[in-house]
Amino acid sequence: MTTPTHTRKLQTTPTPKLHCACCGRPFTRSSGRGPAPLYCSADCRTQIRIRQRVWSSRPGYAAAGGTANHRPPLFETACAS
Repeated sequence: MTTPTHTRKLQTTPTPKLHCACCGRPFTRSSGRGPAPLYCSADCRTQIRIRQRVWSSRPGYAAAGGTANHRPPLFETACAS
């Protein structure tokens, strides 16, 4: 029986701490496959969808209606032409 000259070491990388984009709580990835998740739970994903729907319905924030920096014309001065 032969003895190995060296043992094979598994390379383990430390799991980085992720922080939820909704609530800010730290969480760990449940799977190493695919892109890193942005939210810690299904509740946070639902909350963000609700926020996006509300924000996009506000005037000046909708993607088709302009950008968030667009000023409504009622603030234009009379001398601007």
